[in-house]
Amino acid sequence: MVGHGGSIVRLTGELEETAVAGWYRSARFRPDPARRESGGLVQRLNWQTRTRYYETLVDQLRATGGTTDGLARDELAAAAGQRRPSTLYYLVSPRSPGSLAGALVAASPRRLYEKQRGERVLDLLVAETKVWSYWPHREGWLGALDDLTVADRWLAAASLIRVVADWAMCSRSLATAASFAPPVAAVEDLLRLADGGQPGGAAAGDRPGAGGPAVPAVPGADRAGGREAPPAARRPAPPVDPGLAAVTALLTTVVRTAVESSGIGPAFVLAAVHPSLTSLVSVAGPGTEKITAEVADVMTQLEHQLPRLAADDRVRIADELAPRLRAVLTLLAEGR
Repeated sequence: MVGHGGSIVRLTGELEETAVAGWYRSARFRPDPARRESGGLVQRLNWQTRTRYYETLVDQLRATGGTTDGLARDELAAAAGQRRPSTLYYLVSPRSPGSLAGALVAASPRRLYEKQRGERVLDLLVAETKVWSYWPHREGWLGALDDLTVADRWLAAASLIRVVADWAMCSRSLATAASFAPPVAAVEDLLRLADGGQPGGAAAGDRPGAGGPAVPAVPGADRAGGREAPPAARRPAPPVDPGLAAVTALLTTVVRTAVESSGIGPAFVLAAVHPSLTSLVSVAGPGTEKITAEVADVMTQLEHQLPRLAADDRVRIADELAPRLRAVLTLLAEGR
């Protein structure tokens, strides 16, 4: 992205200011001006309690294959070394100022969290645990964007898909939980990239039918929160935000594909969702001269390397590239 006067604006600057990023920083650290060596921050005392719950849930999901069915809050609290099961509700309840759900309700223009009937406190814990588990992958992704001075939203979005797929492959049981729901951090990041940097996006409040997601990014909503409201007191379901629903559905497909497909890499997952991603994030169109030059360069390299490859390798490359090359040639012929 180019700012005023032709200066490059850091794309990561936008992504560091998302609602989920703000929650993660405030949940983990509190200001302490005396700690200059740590940037004026110190780790919160309850962060260790949170991470014990996260780690315990990950262990439990490994044992169950990714399902929380039959997992009781009391048992989880005991396994996490907590005497009171109510501690978990205090940590993750939307009413708690330190919870992810509470932060999203307060700070996010999009309905990244929407309280659902049948909500369970474990659903909220799963959502937080996915963000915590995914966070090192996200930090590596942001670092790479910065190091390579990536300013193209399409390139950033494509690399995000690969990072989410890599996380899912590394954390299969956790990724499987909550019907393959993606980390809400990734949902918000892709929304930012798709919306052109606007926190709420043009679609958030201006489009007819804008509102909460068709597929909640934070799954479920907590049965421990009290009795269901009587019919007269129930609010109608919020209208669907098409952009949020599309992003959530795409990333859910990424997670499911990465978990269920063996022997593939993140690049193949990206190829599987490429059309859907292109419909969400605009591809910055370079000039035709640049495209022609880049393609010609790749073809020259390929022609140089092919004679040195084994027959099996040439067959594999042909199987992968021939259909795409034919499709491109067909499109070029249609333009004549």
